[in-house]
Amino acid sequence: MMKVKRWMPLRAMALLIGWMSLAGAQEAAVEEVSLRVLPLGNRAPFTQVIRDGARHEVDPPEGSLPPREVAVGIVVPDDAKTKPEEKLMRLRLGEVSGAIRMPRPEQPVVALRDQEENKLWLKQGLAAAKSTLLVVWRSGKTWEENRSLALDDSPEAVPAGSARVVNVAEVEVKMIWGKQRYRLLPGKSVVLRYPDGSKGVSLEILYTDKNGELRPCLSTTAEAGPAKRRQWFVYRADRADARTPIQVLPLAENR
Repeated sequence: MMKVKRWMPLRAMALLIGWMSLAGAQEAAVEEVSLRVLPLGNRAPFTQVIRDGARHEVDPPEGSLPPREVAVGIVVPDDAKTKPEEKLMRLRLGEVSGAIRMPRPEQPVVALRDQEENKLWLKQGLAAAKSTLLVVWRSGKTWEENRSLALDDSPEAVPAGSARVVNVAEVEVKMIWGKQRYRLLPGKSVVLRYPDGSKGVSLEILYTDKNGELRPCLSTTAEAGPAKRRQWFVYRADRADARTPIQVLPLAENR
């Protein structure tokens, strides 16, 4: 017996193709954002004790370091039917963490939970860009008391031919970039352009001491080049025996 081929009606086929296209477009429309974290501060003094005839390093005081590992989650209402999966991130003082990616939330706020203590460490809104660098610093005696600043971490934030200075200290600082002078208020950042054809620019950052005198906390030459993205983070030292009360962390990363 000859088999009869059944052809799908053209209208049904068109509806199916349209549905598949819509589903694909919705899937492609899910935008992702990335997050990195930079904890700023000072390590406790390195100390050793002699025990059983051998030297042993003394653990730093409790609370003097940020959590070693945090679980990052998107903040959702308490009555939400589903909650996004948390992602683990390792932290190290003075270093930028690896990036984690997540779907862009409707309310762009993330919570970082101390994985070891199983409690909320901080909550912060994301930058409007697709990539966020979250700068965190200690505001009290321990890292449980902290403050944070969300920065645009996309390539466009610090384009080629420029550098960025970020001030998270509670005081205004002065800057000398080549022949240009700037004032940088607390919680603000500035993008500085290299002169055309320049191989480097002198950079000096100064703070005002208790006597009203300007003191340098950084004096360097900022090398120019398309391969590196250079940033400097100004913060208040959280150790009483720090050499200067205002300090600067340089950061040079591949573009």
